[in-house]
Amino acid sequence: MSMAEQSTPAHVLVVDDDERMRQVMSWALEDEGYSVVTAADASQAVAAAAGRRPAVVVLDYGLPDGDGARVARDLRAATGESVLPIVLVTADGRASEKAARAGAVTYLHKPFDVDDLVRAVRSAHP
Repeated sequence: MSMAEQSTPAHVLVVDDDERMRQVMSWALEDEGYSVVTAADASQAVAAAAGRRPAVVVLDYGLPDGDGARVARDLRAATGESVLPIVLVTADGRASEKAARAGAVTYLHKPFDVDDLVRAVRSAHP
């Protein structure tokens, strides 16, 4: 069943301190039928996740108020979920190591193609 055929779209939380990146990711995911909420920093992300548990989190590793591993722990604590599918995005090196530290299901290097983002979110929440 495609996202468009589902009655309730999967909820995705996009966390990135770059406003343009948040908007591009949000648009790409909304075009695929996802319900998207965005956050510019760790504290906004935790508040959003506590308010409504996301099916998938797209998380920028380098936020001004916390690294991706800490933010991932905070998000899991806020949702009460030990398993929370996270797609990590990062602009610098050692992405696989950072993804492992954050417990991410997959990762993308910035810049990335929006089709790769959609595939990553789909694979995190089939």
